[in-house]
Amino acid sequence: MPQQINLCTPILLTQKRYFSAHTMAIALGVFLVLGAALCGAWVWNLDRASASYKQSLANHAVELTSLKAAIQRSQASAAPVDPALLTLLTERRNAVAQREKLKEALNEGMLRPGWGHSDRMAWVARSIPAPVWITHMRMDGTRFEVSGFTLEPAALNDWVDKLSVSPLMQGLKLATVKVQNATATTPAVPAPAASTASAAAAPARAVWSFTLVSVEPVAHAPAAPASTAGARP
Repeated sequence: MPQQINLCTPILLTQKRYFSAHTMAIALGVFLVLGAALCGAWVWNLDRASASYKQSLANHAVELTSLKAAIQRSQASAAPVDPALLTLLTERRNAVAQREKLKEALNEGMLRPGWGHSDRMAWVARSIPAPVWITHMRMDGTRFEVSGFTLEPAALNDWVDKLSVSPLMQGLKLATVKVQNATATTPAVPAPAASTASAAAAPARAVWSFTLVSVEPVAHAPAAPASTAGARP
């Protein structure tokens, strides 16, 4: 008796694979395209807002210049200054200050090309003198700290001057310079067996440890006037 096979049986059908490599690759590609589009839109909107703030600041600067010129003309004519001009000048100054704060908040956290931490590290690496080697480096927007060892403390002087005049250190001021003789605490480098005798005869070369710290200067508040409590007219 001939036998029949039902090819439509669910067991014999090809099972759908929802998490196959091909499906995952397509989904990942879609996510990448959407992410790139969102990032591009965000950058475009940010550029437009920044350009708008710059234009607004330029307009306010022109208005401030014209108001100052009007006040100077009024003073030159020996006439009393118009209070309306002073009020308008104060309002414009406040508007400019507010715009500048908004611009700073808008650009907060954004690093200009060539001014990032990696650029600063690369510049420091290129400027290290020959007798100096670095063991620790730490930096952020308000602090730069570097430490290591040197065979010649005098080599640190030129290096510190070079660091202080670099545009990448703009806004930071050298606050701490610490140099100590670390010959006894510095681990010795193992020498080859052939030069053991000559190394033992030669005196150990002095090694100094150093730490350089540059920080953002803190603006000091103006001193309060001296108290006149108890004074009599």
